[in-house]
Amino acid sequence: MSRGVEFSVWQPTRVIFGRGSLDRVGELASGVGSHALVITGRGFARRYGYDERIKKLLEEHGVRASFFQGVEPNPTYTTVEKCLEVARTAGVDVFVAFGGGSVVDVAKAVNVTYTLGGRVSDYVYPKSVNQKLKPLIAIPTTHGTGSEVTKYSVLVDEASKMKVAISGDGLYPDYALLDPEVLKHLPRDQSASTGLDALSHAIEAFFSRRSTPYSDILSLEAARIAFRYLPCAVSGVLECREKMLYASMLAGLAINYTGTNVGHGLGYTLTVELGIPHGLANAMILPGAARFYEAYMPERAETFFESIGVSRPAGGLGELLQSLKASIGAPLRLRELGVPEERLEHFVRDGLRYQRNLLNSPFEITEDVAREIYRLVY
Repeated sequence: MSRGVEFSVWQPTRVIFGRGSLDRVGELASGVGSHALVITGRGFARRYGYDERIKKLLEEHGVRASFFQGVEPNPTYTTVEKCLEVARTAGVDVFVAFGGGSVVDVAKAVNVTYTLGGRVSDYVYPKSVNQKLKPLIAIPTTHGTGSEVTKYSVLVDEASKMKVAISGDGLYPDYALLDPEVLKHLPRDQSASTGLDALSHAIEAFFSRRSTPYSDILSLEAARIAFRYLPCAVSGVLECREKMLYASMLAGLAINYTGTNVGHGLGYTLTVELGIPHGLANAMILPGAARFYEAYMPERAETFFESIGVSRPAGGLGELLQSLKASIGAPLRLRELGVPEERLEHFVRDGLRYQRNLLNSPFEITEDVAREIYRLVY
């Protein structure tokens, strides 16, 4: 006899969404600490004056500000260690992450090692970090990862050349400040890539062996918004970027319960090996994965199309994804990126290393299945 539906929900991050919400960073930081380490990327915050603005907002509320401004896309252990040294030297008691998912992920990883000691490699999956850490305020500057509301930090291990994850309830930020006005500076290509990342989270959460009725609500709404508003977000319409910021947050909430699966598992190797932006790499894989999603979960696929308000095209979800990618100028196939076909076997072997993601898939990812997915998207 079936046990019926079972799931547990816990979301400790306080979300503050709205234009101008960045102005609350000083108020919130002063309630949890007196010396903040502000972690940013290599140029965005400085270029548009946000570093000085955040410093002023913190100081107006009696919070000292130190800075680490060296986070790169797809950050490494080395970057975490450099940031950790700055935190230890300054003796901070609260972290402020202002940037894309890479910045927020570094802030989470630094917080783990700063609070608990040791090295970042001590805490990677399958270890779960559930201890209470220092307060963290996450302020996203893209509409992609949803890291501001997730329990994950994804980094690159230079030695193994793999994307690795730190996860656990301790990694949830205390506050997520989502200010759509920050997105007005987002370049078109980053809008496209991060938007595709949000959509990947939504699709992978819905087509997951770990999905629940609760995560479905989040993932379907995120997907509905992304299919409708990503094209105008990429075109620079702030109202559309505001919608995508909301969708990204919803999809981030969803993967807290489901994890990611095929798009991420087989897409990570494209990012590490070829430097393809993370969201775009996921979206390169998903049209191939979609054929398997629909074969193994046909009723769920019908629910997906009904829920997002789109008629199912003849080619199914894969065709719908390719149409969306074409509308925003994203490449449709790996060969368009100049990838030699003989590299596919390497991607198969490397992609299968990401079992933490692939095991969430609704179908078994054998070597033959992985090979077929890469072939379909080549």
